Amino acid sequence: MSATTQVRATALLDLPAVVLERGGDPYPALRAAGIDPAILARADLTIPAETVAWLLDGLAERCGIHDLGLRLASRRRLANIGVAGLVLGQQPTVRGALAMVERYRHLMSDSLSLHLTEAGGTATAMLGLAIGSAAPQRQSRELGLAAFVHLFRLQLGEGWQPDAVHFSHSPPRGPTLHRRFFGCPVQFDAVFDGFEFPAADLDRVNPGADTALASYAAALLDALPAQQADAVEIAVVRLIHTLLPMGGASLANVARALGRHPRTLQRELSAAGRDFRDLLADARDSLAATLLRDRSLTIDDVATRLGYASSTAFIRAYRARHGVTPGQVRG
Repeated sequence: MSATTQVRATALLDLPAVVLERGGDPYPALRAAGIDPAILARADLTIPAETVAWLLDGLAERCGIHDLGLRLASRRRLANIGVAGLVLGQQPTVRGALAMVERYRHLMSDSLSLHLTEAGGTATAMLGLAIGSAAPQRQSRELGLAAFVHLFRLQLGEGWQPDAVHFSHSPPRGPTLHRRFFGCPVQFDAVFDGFEFPAADLDRVNPGADTALASYAAALLDALPAQQADAVEIAVVRLIHTLLPMGGASLANVARALGRHPRTLQRELSAAGRDFRDLLADARDSLAATLLRDRSLTIDDVATRLGYASSTAFIRAYRARHGVTPGQVRG
């Protein structure tokens, strides 16, 4: 079984207030999820990413808050991620801050990743969300992507905005905060979840950075418990989820993103009792279950987003693994 990814409890700190101000009641849903509202202020506690995904999408649907993830992100503060937030806020550049996110991911949320590509002066940041189940992901995607945009604004100023934002899910029903929050065109039904921006922004200097304070905070973080034993597996799963829609979720590409040789990565996975091909198949199963529920997507669309060369290849692989075709699952 794949490792269970976690979300820092403080990521949901403002959830009760956001739902209440929109006329909803968050407490029955929190109780049903087994979450005591008192723990949402505990930076030392985590909640399974699957639980968070079901909670957010369920509340968004029941309360008619179709931009719930964005409303949570708009209230986000450094305190939401504890001492790690202090380290991020004092990095001299966005590139440095993103490196710190990777270094201390086990102290924040190991369900999210951001994969960067740069070409022709434009950078593309692609979000990876590894939940490991058939849980809905719309609000979690929006919250995660908005959190990374917030990190850019922390470094570059509140007026910073990307050139374009992309979400793989369908457009929301009714008016939302998307355009106001991101300040740029937002495309839905896209091939990937992410945003584009000038590559030069990655290395713009943050004049408010205090490297001495950042070093002190990093020393505090380094004294905390180390990454969990299955950290490599979780990192691989995050990258698979990120690269699948682009048709790039190969062992070679994932290893390159992690700074490893493919054989080295395969040995690390084998030592943990895992195999890259199995992780890729599990990720495709998880995403397929989510995508097939979306009736606006054709089988061709689902195949493309799962990184298959054709719908025929997808149908053949799905039937071999599950004994039924994707069409039969839809009914």
